[in-house]
Amino acid sequence: MRKLAFSLVLFFFVTPSLLRSQTPPQAWKAIPEILPERFGNWSKGTCASLPERVALMAETGTQGWTSCQYSMGGQTIRISVQKFRDPTGAYEFYTAGLHPGMMPSLVGNNAALEQDRLWMLTGNLVLSVESQKLASEADLREFVKSLDGHADKTPLPEIRSFLPSNGLIQGTQRYSLGPEGYVSAARSLDRPAYAALSSGLSLGPKSAADAEMMMGSYENGKGGQEVLLLVLYPTPQLAEQQLHHLQPLLASKPEFAGTTVERDASLLSLVLSPSSSEMAKRLRQAIKYDTAITWNEPSQTLTDPPWLLVLKTIFYAAGIFCGIAAVAGVLFGIFRLLVKRLFPGKVFDRSNSVELLQLGLNSKEINPNDFY
Repeated sequence: MRKLAFSLVLFFFVTPSLLRSQTPPQAWKAIPEILPERFGNWSKGTCASLPERVALMAETGTQGWTSCQYSMGGQTIRISVQKFRDPTGAYEFYTAGLHPGMMPSLVGNNAALEQDRLWMLTGNLVLSVESQKLASEADLREFVKSLDGHADKTPLPEIRSFLPSNGLIQGTQRYSLGPEGYVSAARSLDRPAYAALSSGLSLGPKSAADAEMMMGSYENGKGGQEVLLLVLYPTPQLAEQQLHHLQPLLASKPEFAGTTVERDASLLSLVLSPSSSEMAKRLRQAIKYDTAITWNEPSQTLTDPPWLLVLKTIFYAAGIFCGIAAVAGVLFGIFRLLVKRLFPGKVFDRSNSVELLQLGLNSKEINPNDFY
């Protein structure tokens, strides 16, 4: 029973600030159906519930949890799974549970090992496996694969790829889509004074700008660490507004000395209390963020036809036009002859309507009737 309680506390208290409720405690929905009955040679046993006094902050969008025991022979492991509204909220919770010293695991792309515990993200699910050394890598892969039907495979936030990889201290990556996650990240990366910027960054869907942030620590080669903060806004206009809001805020407090904010399109970058301006500049230059301007306009798939086809069309059109003209001329000639025969001198060739201009080059007067 003590082992069970310890496993639950370890899973749900990975980051104290993430598990601090701002509202009255409320029970989480149990979702035992997510975990399979068997994987490999492991069989599902009893599932535990979490006391009501613990609640996850609302900004990660938790939807339910379950924690079950699996056994094989005399060996036992415990697997806890927490489900979130989408992979974005799950990624925030996952990064909050990382810390330096964790080793990457081959079980999945977003998986880390801490002694005998596996901490992993798959879609909108966050997993914790206690005593993971007892299970083979193949068994754990089979277990993760069994969750595919329950996991939302929507892509993770794009901002996570903007952090420079050179010099990054693995386990210090922090993502947040709201102010509470940012405050927790600032404190965990030894920059507690910057928690005061949470309102100025306009993080989360409840704010005016709906921004998201990513943080990470870097070795500076002097025995210390630099902390890079990236904040991504929906549009460059919103980023520019927040830039003008943050600049006087940073300049007004002595604890923010040396910290500047710069904008690149929709991205704001801050190096929190850098050891030098050169180090801050170097980190900013390594940010993997590329901007692209697109012009939305109506598209069409028409292309210029081959020149042989154009010539062929011209000759065909000219031939058709000449044929129509010839037929029209013949028909008019027949019509004229018929009218002249039926109504001689009444429609065509009326002498009283014919006028001749004479130059008078000779003395003989021209009589129009001579022409009919």
